[in-house]
Amino acid sequence: MARWPHEDSPLAKYLEKRVLELRPHKTQAECAEQAGFINPNMIAMLKSGATKLPLDRIPSLAAAL
Repeated sequence: MARWPHEDSPLAKYLEKRVLELRPHKTQAECAEQAGFINPNMIAMLKSGATKLPLDRIPSLAAAL
């Protein structure tokens, strides 16, 4: 099975943990919307390591989480 290039990154591990912690309060799609992502699947792609976080989204993602 192919591995994603960033799946072992600290960001991917942190997002997986933090989204689980926030689950009683907000959905993953709500986090993505608050971070300014058009596609709600972006959080899932970041969690899996399929993509890197754009630098300009760091402040808004931090605020959403």
